[in-house]
Amino acid sequence: MYDEIIKNLEKQINIEIIKKSRLHLGIFTEPCLTYMINGEKTIESRFSKNKIAPYNQISKNDIVLVKKSGGDIIAYFTIKEVLFFDLSKYSINEIRNKYEKELCVNDEFWKIKQNSNYATLIKIDKIYNLKPFHISKKGMQTWIVLNK
Repeated sequence: MYDEIIKNLEKQINIEIIKKSRLHLGIFTEPCLTYMINGEKTIESRFSKNKIAPYNQISKNDIVLVKKSGGDIIAYFTIKEVLFFDLSKYSINEIRNKYEKELCVNDEFWKIKQNSNYATLIKIDKIYNLKPFHISKKGMQTWIVLNK
């Protein structure tokens, strides 16, 4: 999958920037995807029961490719800051109170995430649109670290 992505990116951007960074593939759904592209959503969050990517596997200089769920890769973003939370030590309600506006999520989101044990908050620095391209992705993972 990594080679397929690099081949497509080479046609659009300075690929050396990408090759120097750890690259991630994030799967995004509406309406959060549109909010992110429009610049309204400035923090992406991932909540989980287990320590899975991107928890403790992402940092400020990494790049995240934005793939629409069931669709193409349409953009990428650079990262301003990453915050990790062990929710046995930090309340999900504290995260909600402090970051809800930047996350652009609704009450239903918080109900679904209430039983999570870990949270990763990724502050988006800049987002760049790409000419959409398709990749062959199998499985249900919503976050993949493409190169270590």
